[in-house]
Amino acid sequence: MEHHLVQQQGPPQGWWYVRKVPHSLHQDLGRRCIRRFLAAERSAAQVRGAEVHEEVQRLLRLSSGALQLRGREVRLVAADWARHWQSHALAAGTTPVLPDESDLVELLINGFRSRGLVLEESQFLEAREAFLAQCEQPTGSPPPHGRRPTTVAGWMARRQQQRALSASSRSACQRELQRLLHFSSVSLPQAISEGAAWRWRNHVLSSVSLPTARRRLSLIEAVYRDACSSGLLQRNPFSGLPPLQLSPLPPKPLDQERLEELDRSRFIDPIYRLVRLLGLRPVEAAALRPIDFARVAEHPVLWIRSWHFRQVTHHCPASSVRCLPLPSSLLDLWESCSGNGLEPLWSSAEVVPKRLARRWSDQLRRRSGISATALRAERRRLWREAGADAEVLKHLLGGSVDKPDAAAARALALVAWINVPELALVPRMLHCPTEPTNLADCA
Repeated sequence: MEHHLVQQQGPPQGWWYVRKVPHSLHQDLGRRCIRRFLAAERSAAQVRGAEVHEEVQRLLRLSSGALQLRGREVRLVAADWARHWQSHALAAGTTPVLPDESDLVELLINGFRSRGLVLEESQFLEAREAFLAQCEQPTGSPPPHGRRPTTVAGWMARRQQQRALSASSRSACQRELQRLLHFSSVSLPQAISEGAAWRWRNHVLSSVSLPTARRRLSLIEAVYRDACSSGLLQRNPFSGLPPLQLSPLPPKPLDQERLEELDRSRFIDPIYRLVRLLGLRPVEAAALRPIDFARVAEHPVLWIRSWHFRQVTHHCPASSVRCLPLPSSLLDLWESCSGNGLEPLWSSAEVVPKRLARRWSDQLRRRSGISATALRAERRRLWREAGADAEVLKHLLGGSVDKPDAAAARALALVAWINVPELALVPRMLHCPTEPTNLADCA
């Protein structure tokens, strides 16, 4: 970056960022040199120069094809040039109208090239939609104080005057508001009632993941809370809704045909069978020793300990130990592996269990397209659908428990869950997570 800091007489006088553009990028960038004024003093120029240097590096890599043009950059550049076009039209005394296709192509291509970006053919449609949407918004002044706006754009402009937000936050708030109005079949934000707010919250929670639902609901609630405090609304429709105990959407089952094919091809792999049938982590299965295949009350069990404890005399935390009964399909594995040995069965001093588990997981994902985490989630889903609660899942899949000293006695209580048959996949109807299920109403 220091090589590109140059002191020039101006105008303005001070330190500039000057960098020659490679010859191969002259046509794409439409320039041979990049010059940007930094500051009058060298100390301030060095601080600003680091940011400018990073921006220029990205522009050069974008133009050379080393980076992909992000969709957010397409929308921001197109919207920025739409505002420039509207301001020039208003300054000329003409009424802004939507440009035709040839004018639009010229504006967009020149707008992207002036920023060192290359607009590909596949991204032109998105840029065109962003440009036209920005042109349709009114550029006049908002309504005077005491009068409510009559358009969504004017409503958002009035709200933005009350609270300073970044460009991305304003865009996200307006997008969520448009979604709410379209879902409720109304045109103005003040037409949203408490019932419409309740239905919108149910719709968002049942259609997207839990983190996305939290983010989107917090945005729309912030919009109405700020609008109500600034006098745009008399009552906030989201303030009267009762608090919710949010729960994530149930995971989707894996493709059963692919699982059956994977079971046939990996039947002889002991690590796969332990991960598939018991939901073990690959590192837990790779660290098993002959002494871990034991008996409790004449029932074959499997002790699962931390992978780095190779000697029985070492202290192992209770939270890292659990005991699982083996299903009947793994009895042959128990007979071939049980013993008194203290060394891992499938790893060595050169390949420790952690490295073996990583290699095994990578190979499984590359060859089958199914990860070990997906197999573990599938086993969790099957146990949950069979009726296992959170406490039972902690004992089966690992987790902190209240009484870790009774691991061997607890293993016998888990036999029914280990041998539970897999449920047939049928279409499931889920109740809305925001409304309690009342069986009396369904009778």
